[in-house]
Amino acid sequence: MLQLTRDEVEKIQTLSNEQNLTLTLNGTHILALKFNGQYHIYENHCPHLNKRLANDSIHCFDETFTLIECQFHSAQFHPTSGACVSGPCLGQSLKRYQLTEQEGQFYLLAT
Repeated sequence: MLQLTRDEVEKIQTLSNEQNLTLTLNGTHILALKFNGQYHIYENHCPHLNKRLANDSIHCFDETFTLIECQFHSAQFHPTSGACVSGPCLGQSLKRYQLTEQEGQFYLLAT
């Protein structure tokens, strides 16, 4: 379970469609994005090369803004499920998180 500040939650909630945000929480790199009006949160980690999918200076989407694309080798992942749909990690998925609130504190729980 990873704890977020209210400011971090607000940054996620103000994302527009096809925007993403990268965060580091207790050493875990997080990728939050908004796709088709829904928020999705994943570990910012490609299962193929053990590198970050995106960094602060680039977006995480492919040129059509329909798939998450790894910045290093172009593996592609479905933004709503995290499943790899193209590339060397086909059949694998991104680690997914759910944002939850407990007693006024915000957490990411792995699902």
